[in-house]
Amino acid sequence: MANPTPSATSVHEDVVRPHDDHTATPLRIIAIAVDSSKYSEYAFDWAINNVVRPESDQIVIINVRSVLAIPVYFEGAYVDLTEEVEKLEAANQQESHELLRKYAGKLPAHKYNIRGVALRGDPRDEIEFKVDELKADMLVIGSRGLGAFKRAVLGSVSDYLVHHLKIPVLVPRPNEA
Repeated sequence: MANPTPSATSVHEDVVRPHDDHTATPLRIIAIAVDSSKYSEYAFDWAINNVVRPESDQIVIINVRSVLAIPVYFEGAYVDLTEEVEKLEAANQQESHELLRKYAGKLPAHKYNIRGVALRGDPRDEIEFKVDELKADMLVIGSRGLGAFKRAVLGSVSDYLVHHLKIPVLVPRPNEA
């Protein structure tokens, strides 16, 4: 399998940086992919409580926002939507950054070595690339709990990553009745 590469529309932004107390090289890098879902929050909390060793691990929180795709041809005329697209991208970027800060804010920065990285593009490709670039030891990601049919039709980011990454991928699921 070739090394993953980012797409032409990829954006990688460091949003949360480690506290000054964390200067030593971490023993492990634990990547945790998050979005605004309850499944993502469960996976994050589960990883902190069951996987992360605060004294030696670095946590890299990853969020991927989509690339905006807006048609520019409308009833035979060219429509310039540059300004609207830029406004939407800025709003999506702000939302992504706030989400990363929210997750990082759940943990005391002096105790946990935390980074937050905002990405833009296809979540499968961007997470695969970033995890490889970070040389992460593990990825934790939530699952929307799609059934086999919906997963086949819609595609599942977690399913894709389980099958394509060279590192362990943990997909914790809440106990729902």
